[in-house]
Amino acid sequence: MVAWPLDVRRHLHIAVQPVTAEVRARYGGLRSEQLQPRVLADGDQPDITDVEQCCERSRVLFRAITDSSIEDRS
Repeated sequence: MVAWPLDVRRHLHIAVQPVTAEVRARYGGLRSEQLQPRVLADGDQPDITDVEQCCERSRVLFRAITDSSIEDRS
């Protein structure tokens, strides 16, 4: 584990991108770093309900990771 000084700013940026066969086909088979800017430039947005469900599942998973990390330090 890395010990970070308390005065160091820490944050994480995460881009969640729907990479389904349908999305890839719509963008000519592009993947990852080539697909993301095209999807963003086209304004191709996922359904808001899908986004909310993904965020909630992510919160639960990140909380579990954080809680287990805290327990490991005890």
